[in-house]
Amino acid sequence: MRLIIFVFCVAYSIVYASGSVHFAHFQDMLSSQTSYNSTLQKDKETIDKIYYKGTITLSGVLEWQMYREEVDFYWRLVFFPDVPSALPRLFEYDTQAIFLNDALKRNIEFQKNSFLQIYNVLPNQLNQADEYILGGIAIRATLTLENYYIEKHLDSEADTRYYAIAKIDSTQTLNNVRKWYINKSTIPSEYLLFPIAKDSYINLRESPNGKILTQIQKMDMLESCQFQDNKGFILNLGQDSTNPKWLKVAYIPKEANDTSKAIYGVIHESQVSFECEE
Repeated sequence: MRLIIFVFCVAYSIVYASGSVHFAHFQDMLSSQTSYNSTLQKDKETIDKIYYKGTITLSGVLEWQMYREEVDFYWRLVFFPDVPSALPRLFEYDTQAIFLNDALKRNIEFQKNSFLQIYNVLPNQLNQADEYILGGIAIRATLTLENYYIEKHLDSEADTRYYAIAKIDSTQTLNNVRKWYINKSTIPSEYLLFPIAKDSYINLRESPNGKILTQIQKMDMLESCQFQDNKGFILNLGQDSTNPKWLKVAYIPKEANDTSKAIYGVIHESQVSFECEE
């Protein structure tokens, strides 16, 4: 039986915590006192897309954000321009983010390559575990965009999407990284793991058969199918690329209210299950 989590909060809070494309998470990071340089020109138009040639260099907020879509979740790189109208828009006053690197899908290699684009310009402010941050990262930056196009959904402005490729080698960061974290109660329940080991604990390791990061006590873990905020959570992040018998996970300790205390590592598949007790 799957875990049922009851969350009483307004819809805006859920969207905001998960990673929105309509609003930068830290609105105070945006600035209206900026300029931009654009050579964008309309190239061609199809039934569902409008393509532009040329480039545009502008400032704004670059975000690496966890995003939840129905029962799935993934991470994506988006950009909120300081001046949204600097880019061609399908609708007036549209402030949606620009999706960088085209694809929106749960794909390990695509995700890693996208994360490296922000990691490589912030090597001293991020670590590799931030690829799976349960929340998001924001940084003010100036960057150059190319291959800009609009994916049209005329029935709904909210479904219109804007895409571009970022020339990350042109990126200049303008301040320090800021991070946010989702509340423990908004973790996607479909990806929670539950202990089935006979021992009283589970070893969370740095790598398959590697260094033990911590011993997770079963008594501290969520076992029943009802949400309990005083219990620890194990979130499945997919199979380890070097050994599919091991699962990449984020462990959120029982004392944590949000996911800022998450510990990232691997657990052998024989120690956990997707099934919880009724």
